[in-house]
Amino acid sequence: MLVLSIPGFLVVLALLVAQRSDILHSKERDALFFANQIATLQRVNITAAQQLLQNLAKNSALLDTQQQGCPTLLSHALLINQEFANFGLATPSGEVFCSLHPLKAPISIADRAYFLQAITTGAFSIGEYQQDRSVYTETLNFAQPVYKNDQLEMVIFAVRRLTNWSESLSHLPLPIGTRVMVADNYAQIVAEYPYSKKPLGRSVSDDWPNDLQLHTVQTLKDENGLNHVYFRLPLQSPQSELNIYFDFPFDDALHEVNSQFFMVTLLFLLTILMLSWLARTQLNRTLLVPLRNFSRAIGALANGKVEKLEATDMPKELAELAAHFDQMAAVRLHAETNAHNKHAELSTLIQALPDNYLRLNKSAQILDKHGDRVNNKDTLQDIFPTHINIRIKAALAMLQAQPSTYFEYIHKDNNQHKVFEIRIKRIEHNGEAILIMRDISQKKQQEEALNLAAMTYNNSSECMVITDAQGYILDTNPAFTKVTGFEQHEVIGKTTSILSSGKHDASFYDQLWQSIITTGKWQGEIINKRKNGELYTEWLTIDTVYDEHEEPYRRVGIFADITDKKQKDEQLWRQSHFDELTDLPNRNSLKKQLNTLFGLSNHAFAVLLLDIDHFKDINDTLGHYYGDLLLKQIAKRLKKQTEARARLTRIGGDEFVLIYDRCADRHAATHFAQQVLDALKTPFTLEGEVCHIAASIGIALAPEDGENTEQLLKAADQAMYKAKQLGRNGFTLFNTELREQAEQRILLLKDMRHALTQNQFEMHFQPIVSMQTKKITKAEALIRWQHPDKGMINPAEFIPLAEETQLIHQLGELAFDQAVHVLQQTRDLNRPIQLSINVSPIQFSAKHTTLLAWQQQLAKHQLTPDMLVLEITEGLMMQGEGRSQKRLTKLIQQGFSIALDDFGTGYSSLAYLKQMDTEFIKIDKRFVDGIEHNQNDLVLCETMILMAHQLGLKVIAEGIETATQHELLKQAGCDFGQGYFYSKPLPKTVFINYLTAQGH
Repeated sequence: MLVLSIPGFLVVLALLVAQRSDILHSKERDALFFANQIATLQRVNITAAQQLLQNLAKNSALLDTQQQGCPTLLSHALLINQEFANFGLATPSGEVFCSLHPLKAPISIADRAYFLQAITTGAFSIGEYQQDRSVYTETLNFAQPVYKNDQLEMVIFAVRRLTNWSESLSHLPLPIGTRVMVADNYAQIVAEYPYSKKPLGRSVSDDWPNDLQLHTVQTLKDENGLNHVYFRLPLQSPQSELNIYFDFPFDDALHEVNSQFFMVTLLFLLTILMLSWLARTQLNRTLLVPLRNFSRAIGALANGKVEKLEATDMPKELAELAAHFDQMAAVRLHAETNAHNKHAELSTLIQALPDNYLRLNKSAQILDKHGDRVNNKDTLQDIFPTHINIRIKAALAMLQAQPSTYFEYIHKDNNQHKVFEIRIKRIEHNGEAILIMRDISQKKQQEEALNLAAMTYNNSSECMVITDAQGYILDTNPAFTKVTGFEQHEVIGKTTSILSSGKHDASFYDQLWQSIITTGKWQGEIINKRKNGELYTEWLTIDTVYDEHEEPYRRVGIFADITDKKQKDEQLWRQSHFDELTDLPNRNSLKKQLNTLFGLSNHAFAVLLLDIDHFKDINDTLGHYYGDLLLKQIAKRLKKQTEARARLTRIGGDEFVLIYDRCADRHAATHFAQQVLDALKTPFTLEGEVCHIAASIGIALAPEDGENTEQLLKAADQAMYKAKQLGRNGFTLFNTELREQAEQRILLLKDMRHALTQNQFEMHFQPIVSMQTKKITKAEALIRWQHPDKGMINPAEFIPLAEETQLIHQLGELAFDQAVHVLQQTRDLNRPIQLSINVSPIQFSAKHTTLLAWQQQLAKHQLTPDMLVLEITEGLMMQGEGRSQKRLTKLIQQGFSIALDDFGTGYSSLAYLKQMDTEFIKIDKRFVDGIEHNQNDLVLCETMILMAHQLGLKVIAEGIETATQHELLKQAGCDFGQGYFYSKPLPKTVFINYLTAQGH
């Protein structure tokens, strides 16, 4: 019945909805009809105003107005059209010259939009809400341009009071509750019905909904929930400055339809309630009560009990179902009892095992679990690492094809690595699986220890032998066979004496066994014999293994063959103490011997340091092979000559040291040195080549010349260098003067290093002038050392030491940097000159030099290499095609000018002058000094000048100090002069000022 009543209710509901929709459409049609009627009336009024102004604009009486007053025509128009409050005329510039309503003061309407629109479009225009200045009230104005002969003469305007317009709307036949409103182009209300106390000119949005669309009927609710039909139309087509708005209420009709809808719905619900009560009563008696009985029986069965179902009041079908249920419950209770007993047995078994247990379904969900590692975990992710979790899921997915899976994995647990065994076995018929997880870490460790021990034993490079407590061999490893030559089966059961070499006496073995018995161990070096009879040295370690009674059980011997190591140690010792070429003791042996002698009290001896003179020339001419042969023969001869009184050593290169022990005095030392030199006078024959040599010897006596090895060798070295300075092929005894020179040299080097950090070095510049004009064209940069205590130090004192210690590179860079700075200043002063700087041969020959980077540094300062002259000595040109010559060639290619300094004092090779691209030669001061009084010096200078000019070189004479010297060199054709006659070397600032002053 309930189901049958639903279609009827739906039909009534559809009719009510359709009636409601018809009422809404009817209201919308009525609203649209009234709106179009009212809008048409308002359009007629607007059109009438337009036609009135257009007719007035064409009237001849208006066109003849001379802008001196209002024509009568306008007064008549105002009488006829009383809806207007005023008419007036304005010039094209907006000045009002005619107003029917008296004006209190002249006004201009040039700022009014309607006036501007009329002027712009040349047609009728409608204004907007405004406070009119002619009638002093709220108005809406209209304007029409007046043309005469196509020229704008004036503008006629009409003023309509807004109160008049609102009053006209109240006379319209409108339904009760209807609202009408007219708004200008700025959405400002200019007229409304019913009339409101609110001021006109307010915004439409203050009282009306926003976004009302033109020509569109919109149904909306107001703030009180009442329904309204809204409509908006323009007063001119297709668009207008004025729009009219309509608001029609229709809640009364809608309220009636809603009441009918509510009554029908209420009756339907009451009918439904009645039918539901009747159906429930019948259902409860025939179905619900039996079902509740079934539910109680099922609940009892779930708890393991049987509740008999009473089928007396049940329908036949349910009674049969109850009988079947009672039978099924009895069978199930019996099966559950058996299953419970089996489950108890299985649970006891699982709990007794140390393994972790999981029962899983195919989706890897845990159905049951047991074990310390799984009890508090809900998912596999909580138990296993990600990669093992993935592997378990893969095994579960493959259960059908692979019913069992086994693998192991390592897991880090509390900073310990544990190994687990995983076994997965499918449970037949239900698609589940059992996972057994067992910790096999200890088992793995034991296996690994056994494997490692076996691997170590079998693969160790050290020999291993295991014996019983009495020394009978039980086992050996492969290394034992490799070293001794005995196979394992050849030695098992025998004692270790099978390896005995006979090199050790009985006392040695007694001490060995005494140590083993007492301490359980022995370690040491022992010589044994291989199977083939060859002797070898081994490093043996013996340890004892004790049983549970602390009695010796096994002895383990581990040994390594150290024969090769012993030989290499001996070889290394010999290499570190003897010279490989001559087989003489080397520097290490020398120091040990001297240290031993210094350790003896009141012991006097002498050290002779011998250096072969010009040995480098022998290597360069004959070659290193013959040089080595010569050194061997020298060593052999010296050893034969001196071995009765002295110990000979070679400390490196061509240097030998003789230790003359128990030397009585200096005379004995010099006599012995002379004997050594005499022994070397006899020529040496080197595979057919006869070679004559000489040597320089430095002699130092202990302890007066040195209190330790280093001091004594240093004293002998200084004495040897002094012998070379005195002409070589001789000897020199160390004395106090040499010591003082060495100390002064060390002090000077220390001061020079300090001076470089404290900027004590500076460059002075000595002008170089043209001999013809005496104008400065060049200058030489000369380094000066202003010592804070010693004053100005002569370069001759520190330059050789700087070259020897490589400090010359820093001084050279200082000279270059200051030269660059001066070149920049002279360029900026428009007094460019060419600067010369001295370059040491050491700067050319050193492995690392900055000379070749000078070109780039000059380029950074917009300077060119030809602004710099590099002064070199003749010795550098003699170095052939070595490193120095290649660098000199590269500098010339880069554009640097080269000057040969001190020409005539060295080799003065014309061949090298011709070969090298030298631009200048400098005549040394020693030749210039004597040209006034010594004809030979003058002839030498003239010859050098003539020769240089013939080779295309220019000549600079150094050390000119008098006008006579200047004149003589000038007449000889010398190009440039340098010396105190022109200027002494000047500090940088003074030189720049001097150069600037001469330029002016």
